[in-house]
Amino acid sequence: MFSGWDEYHLINEELGKLTGELPASDLGEIISYVLTSPGKRARPLILVLSCLAFGGRPQKAINAAMAVELVHAASLVHDDILDCGVERRGEQSIFERYGTDAALLCGDYLISKSIELISGYSQPVIKTFARACMDMSDGEMLDLSSACSAEEYYRCISKKTASLFAASARIGCLIANADEDDTARLESYGLHLGLAYQIMDDLEEYLGIDQGKSSQKASTTLPRIYGERHCEDESLQICVRAINDHCSLARDALARAKGDEKIKSRLQEIVDHMVNKGLEECRSPRSLC
Repeated sequence: MFSGWDEYHLINEELGKLTGELPASDLGEIISYVLTSPGKRARPLILVLSCLAFGGRPQKAINAAMAVELVHAASLVHDDILDCGVERRGEQSIFERYGTDAALLCGDYLISKSIELISGYSQPVIKTFARACMDMSDGEMLDLSSACSAEEYYRCISKKTASLFAASARIGCLIANADEDDTARLESYGLHLGLAYQIMDDLEEYLGIDQGKSSQKASTTLPRIYGERHCEDESLQICVRAINDHCSLARDALARAKGDEKIKSRLQEIVDHMVNKGLEECRSPRSLC
């Protein structure tokens, strides 16, 4: 998806280095399985590009980008434990392949390593990262409680998914010493991208589009919530409008921010790749407007 970008290769090279430094043990083998699985690397890319947009250097941001990617990976491992996930990114999940105990320890190691990586940064960066991690846990708990309204669903995904997108953009700006207003605008960009992405992901699942992941338990999602109150076509249209609205808000936040226009255009490309492509897949089986 972003394989032509230098920053994407930098991120994968650093992940390769981390993999090479893992303990020669059963746990090291399991963590290597996680870190070598293919991924979009969207969150660390957002962090590095947000830093670049305001004059920062990629090497200055790379440890923070790794911390974000590792805690994201940990959240997926723990999510599969909670949902009894059997497939992730087209492969067996850690939970399915190695069992609950190993998956739990793998997630713990990834979180611990992420703390080590983020610890060399300023207090505002560390606090932003920690707050996102806490929000993700809170969001997972809300997900377990099964939202029954759109408001509860949004509260859940704002914490569970969008918080790390928003934190990634904010951290990149903080590392580059962007001003407070621009930092807030990039954070808003990340928040709305994260919301759009999660709603689209849930819509794909609802429509039965192959996502390379599956689990035994199903979360309560926006398409399901609206599907109980409206006819199916109307509920799907509402979800598509919500996705488009959040994409527009992400674009508007980018447009209002200062910073390098070429880098900002690449942040916009992340929106297009992560959301618009998914919308096209959703439209094809249902002819959604």
